[in-house]
Amino acid sequence: MTSTLQTHLAAPPDHDSGVVDPGQLHCPSCREQVRCAPPQGWPDRAGAAPLFSHPDGTVLCLDQAGRINEPVEIRA
Repeated sequence: MTSTLQTHLAAPPDHDSGVVDPGQLHCPSCREQVRCAPPQGWPDRAGAAPLFSHPDGTVLCLDQAGRINEPVEIRA
């Protein structure tokens, strides 16, 4: 007999829709606001391009392991 585990994620109380405002996304390293566009000049040989970049089109800062960071939401 197999059981199925279902996980339901509840949105934080101040998040009505669970949708993040792109204007509140920032690079976690430098805290610069991000744009919802891949970095400019991403080479095909590097694989799939990240979905976000700095406003000047550069790749988001790297984390301590050398990976490209994912943006974080910073709400005022």
